[in-house]
Amino acid sequence: MIDRILQDAADGVRISPEQAAALYADAPLADLGAAADRVTRRRYGDEVTYNVNAHLNPTNICVVGCGFCAFAVWTEKDERAYAYSVDQLVDRARELSDLGITELHIVGGMTKEYTLAYYEDLFRELKATLPHVALTALTAVEIDFVARLAKVDHREALARTLAAGHDTMPGGGAEVFSPRVRAIIADRKVPAETWLAVHREAHRLGMRTNATLLFGHFETPEEKVEHMAALRDLQDEAAAQPGGFQAFIPLPFLPGNTEFAYLPGPSREEKLRTIAVARLFLDNFPHIKGHWVMLGEEVTSEALAFGLDDLSGTLTEERIAHATTVQTPLGLTQDRIGDLIRAGGRTPVERDTLYRPVDRDAVTA
Repeated sequence: MIDRILQDAADGVRISPEQAAALYADAPLADLGAAADRVTRRRYGDEVTYNVNAHLNPTNICVVGCGFCAFAVWTEKDERAYAYSVDQLVDRARELSDLGITELHIVGGMTKEYTLAYYEDLFRELKATLPHVALTALTAVEIDFVARLAKVDHREALARTLAAGHDTMPGGGAEVFSPRVRAIIADRKVPAETWLAVHREAHRLGMRTNATLLFGHFETPEEKVEHMAALRDLQDEAAAQPGGFQAFIPLPFLPGNTEFAYLPGPSREEKLRTIAVARLFLDNFPHIKGHWVMLGEEVTSEALAFGLDDLSGTLTEERIAHATTVQTPLGLTQDRIGDLIRAGGRTPVERDTLYRPVDRDAVTA
């Protein structure tokens, strides 16, 4: 039975959640990887894409307080707390632009000082200063938060950020959709239905977004697949919309400095197995993206044979994962990312936020 499911999935036949769970549980790892690799090579050949980006995190003060998060603090009185003004962030973005970035990834804590109006101002100023840099900003959870502060619905909040220069949405805040697991790791965070509703509205407005899965803590294989199934269903809806999901990003849980530091985190096999099942099950997702900061450089290269076709970029000054005990660098040069991709037997190709090839001469002109 497993061989038949693998063959069908590798050939592009849509498999059921039950079949995906069976692959996760019983497929030999090498066979699972080979099937996922066939799908990826059929779509993209030897090419693996990446972008040159940087992170801006406006504040680490957050009222939500998720147990899995090592980045956020509760109050400005915490010695680790920081909160940047629009001018400070624009100044920093101007400095980062010297690195040739084509994207700014903007997420942070949630607190009443960081309002919808704040982000409108930030996006307008960033676009006026760096019109060629795309803004991948605000998770669905953040959109919901600032919309509630402003007493508007999700659609109005998104329309306003779009008008200010918002380009695409990252996939954070999804964690695991299972109510059982969310009650353990993020009991104060909005439910899965809210996350999905925000992305649905973003797709209707023409936005491209990403989706994530935080795995390797308390979830079961079946709950992983249920999470992916909800995403696949929403992407089916988006086929009739101007927007939709661009990439699925499996994020390994990093337990260091969190409430769950006693957990071991996912093994190498769990990382590879999750990536491969995602590639085979999410047949309507263009890309499976590897967040090298959390996967580790060695597993990232290996995972290129298990369904990854895109890396998360150079990630200058990434702070959220690095608030744990992760040992990966704060950012990678283009040369180092290229080396990672070549070590996995692939050819590196720089892309922009919408997955178009980048003319580096034009960026640096």
